[in-house]
Formats: sequence, C-alpha cells, structure tokens
Amino acid sequence: MSPDLEEKIAQLENSLGQEQQRLEKLWDAYEQQEKDFNASLDRINYLESDIETRQTMIASLQELLTERDTKLRDLEIARQRQGKIEAKYEPRIKEMQGIIDDQTEKYQRLLSITQEMEDELDLARKSLHARDGWFNANISSLESVSEIIKEWRNIQGGKFPEVKEASGPGGGKSDFISSIAKIKGLGAVKAENLYDAGFHTVDNLKNASTEEIASVVGFTNLSASKVVKGAKEL
Repeated sequence: MSPDLEEKIAQLENSLGQEQQRLEKLWDAYEQQEKDFNASLDRINYLESDIETRQTMIASLQELLTERDTKLRDLEIARQRQGKIEAKYEPRIKEMQGIIDDQTEKYQRLLSITQEMEDELDLARKSLHARDGWFNANISSLESVSEIIKEWRNIQGGKFPEVKEASGPGGGKSDFISSIAKIKGLGAVKAENLYDAGFHTVDNLKNASTEEIASVVGFTNLSASKVVKGAKEL
C-alpha cells in the first residue's frame, strides 16, 4: 500500500472518529432536552392541578361568603323584628310591672293587717283563758262575792290578774320575753305562749322547727317561720 493511501485512510478514520464524537454529543444533548421537556410537562401538569384545586377552594369560599351574607341578612331582619316587638310590648311590660308593684304593696299591707289581727286574736284567746280560769277557780265558791265581782269586772275591762311567773330551765318568763323582744312581729302575748309551751331560751327557738312553733297557740306557719328566723339573727 502506498504512503498516500495510508495517509488518506488515516485521515478518513480520524474524520469518522470526530463525526462519531459529534453525534454522541448531539445524542446526549437530545436526551437531556427530552428529560427537560418531560420535566416541564410534569411541572405544567402539577400547575394545572394546583390551579384546579385553587379554583375549587375559591368556589367553596364564595359559597361560604354567600351563605354568611345570607345569615347576616336574616339576623338583621330578626333583630329589626325583635326591636319592633320590644317597642310594641315595652309599655305593656312597664304597665304590668306597675301592677305587680302595686299588688306587692297591697300584699305587704295585708300581711301587716293579718299580723295585727293575729295579735288581737291572741289577746282575745288570753282573755278567754283568763275568764275560764276565773270560772274554774271561783264559780264553785260564793265567798267574798264583792271581791269576785270586782275582779271579774277588771278582767272584762282588760285588766288581768297577775299570774305568778314560773321559772324554766333558761330563767324566768320576764327574762325570756325581754330576750326575744327584738324579734319583729313577736309581742308579749305570743312570747308568753312560747314560754308556756316549753320554749324558755333563745337557743330553744333557734333549734326549733317551724312546725313546732306553729303548734303553739297564736302561731301560723308564716309567723312561726319568722320567729325561727328572728331568733337566729339575735
């Protein structure tokens, strides 16, 4: 083989090698572009999905806002109606409150009158008790007729004979009456009835039940509860 031919073959082989290298670089570049293109497609798909999600969220928020606005309008309408109802019935409410206050005052006056009537009833009972005692002690005897008649007239006039004061576990009757004199609505007559019924100290009243006090002559459940409450406040 001649030297010229060998040189040409070498040149061709060299050119072929360079062309092959160029083609390999082009192929690598093509593959990289393919990868970049696929990555761009994936990114585009992700963004489209994200856009759809955001649009769904926006639609949901718009629905919530519309629902909220509807509720606010309904509340405003209800508030206006409530205001009209209040304006309509406020005079009636004030009128009814005035009636209640008036009835309360009447009830308090009636309660006070009832208390006074109870005291008068107690006085009448004591008078009757004194008269019965006088009959039991004197009707069988005709001695000292003038003195008996005088004493009877005194009883009829409200002047009762002095009764010897008994002394209970807590002291004398006068001490007991003075110790509970501050209880509102409790007069001397009722205090004596309590003493005669076995209540000789303030502690006896504090520890007593309403029913026990109410069983004493001259007391009702209402007045008995007042006595128990008053005794606890002493």
